[in-house]
Amino acid sequence: MDLYAPLFGYLAVALTISSFVPQVWQSLKTRSVEDLSLWTLIIFVCSSSSWLTYGILIFDLPIIMTNTIVLSLQMALLVLKLKHNSPRQHKIKIEHVAIWVNDLEGMCEFYSKYFQAERGAKYENPAKKFTSYFLRFDHRKTRIELMHNPEYLPKEKQESKINGLAHLAFSVGNKQHVDELTNQLRADGYAVLSEPRTTGDGYYESVIADPEGNAVEVTI
Repeated sequence: MDLYAPLFGYLAVALTISSFVPQVWQSLKTRSVEDLSLWTLIIFVCSSSSWLTYGILIFDLPIIMTNTIVLSLQMALLVLKLKHNSPRQHKIKIEHVAIWVNDLEGMCEFYSKYFQAERGAKYENPAKKFTSYFLRFDHRKTRIELMHNPEYLPKEKQESKINGLAHLAFSVGNKQHVDELTNQLRADGYAVLSEPRTTGDGYYESVIADPEGNAVEVTI
């Protein structure tokens, strides 16, 4: 038993530390800490500080190691929380963009195939002849609602100049990816409305027509 006791101690160290690493990594990557409770982080920091003090007083190496690293991770989260999610600020964000479409399934397939959309459950309202899908992007933080009603006219039968959606813009990371995706869409038969270029406001982008003629901007 004495042989296994230290192993379980160090296993506990590894598991405790690893339980905080994914959250710290996600918060650093997205700069999003909205869902983290400030008071929970404060309690975590106080708890780890107390355990670290206790470990130092009794010179228990697993306790000292665990709480030194965990306290550092918790402090990183606390700093991010205070920096990026001040309680004095209320952040307003776009919940989703809605588009009327003629071919609901075809449009879902286009955005899923080329822009990594995750399709939600289909919604149907027979009384209003209404069907829709929510498409989720970027860890579900960005959504498009594609909506269909058979009584609505397709885009090509409407006037060419109308007020409404100008374009959708997707960031693909860098210029190389802009060029590669533009060429892939061209090869698959989609119209390239604007070749990859650097615009006057500094964006490197191309513009593609989706299956129903909506402008899709591919940018860095």
